[in-house]
Amino acid sequence: MDEIGQKLRNARIKKGYTIDDLQQVTKIQKRYLIAIEEGQFDHLPGDFYVRAFIKQYSDAVGISSDELLEEYKSEIPDSQPKEPTQNEENNTRSIKEESSSFFSNLGNYIPQIIVGIIVVVIIGVIAFGMIHRSQSASTVTIPKDNTEQASKKSSSTKKSSSTKNKKSNSSTKSSEKKSDELSVKESSTKGTYTVKNLPSDGANVVVTAKGGQAWIQFQEGSTTTWQQALSSGEKKTSKVTSDTSTFSIQTGNINNTEVSVDGKSVDLSSVSSGSIVQTLTFNVE
Repeated sequence: MDEIGQKLRNARIKKGYTIDDLQQVTKIQKRYLIAIEEGQFDHLPGDFYVRAFIKQYSDAVGISSDELLEEYKSEIPDSQPKEPTQNEENNTRSIKEESSSFFSNLGNYIPQIIVGIIVVVIIGVIAFGMIHRSQSASTVTIPKDNTEQASKKSSSTKKSSSTKNKKSNSSTKSSEKKSDELSVKESSTKGTYTVKNLPSDGANVVVTAKGGQAWIQFQEGSTTTWQQALSSGEKKTSKVTSDTSTFSIQTGNINNTEVSVDGKSVDLSSVSSGSIVQTLTFNVE
């Protein structure tokens, strides 16, 4: 056990917390808390979360996280992003070469494509001329009749009334549809959201890492569905069924996390100003 782990463990014992108690307070899994106390930082999801979890741990046991991180900065792994591997560079180069080859082959067929377009246009012009000439030849001049005009006015009035009724019905249906649309709003409790009008066939909850890495844990009720570290730009989708009453998302870095429910983006601005490790709770009504 190294010095930082010993210091955190002593502070926990002084607070009267067990590992299980601390897991409930910090929402960090028990095995990661034990790894921190034992100084086994390589057992955590990644170097980025070493600092985040130590900060959350120290705040929970009453130690200044900033002073602790500064004092043991030489022992804590740096959380700099890794450079792309050689395989990734080779894959990128291969994709570029395939794209160039595709456009090069497409250029060989441009003359045939142009000729085909010209033929289609000529045929279209000839067909239009024949149709127009046929219509002109069949046109017959009919004497005006006052009775017919009155009938047209009456028909026009009926159509206008019918159109207004359709617009009114359409407006009513549109209003009803909007009221039945899924909505996600933050409640009076910070980090807690209310989901209304969840579709009967369920909804997709999409968690995306933006601007950096983010460790995510997804739970339905008290059951953990999945947990993993998402790289920047990576996303993970979970299907929430209509009989779900609550689900939660724990993130190791709220500033690099985006959440959407059935295509609707969740506003996380109120929780972004606090600790970077956050738990978002969604209650389904």
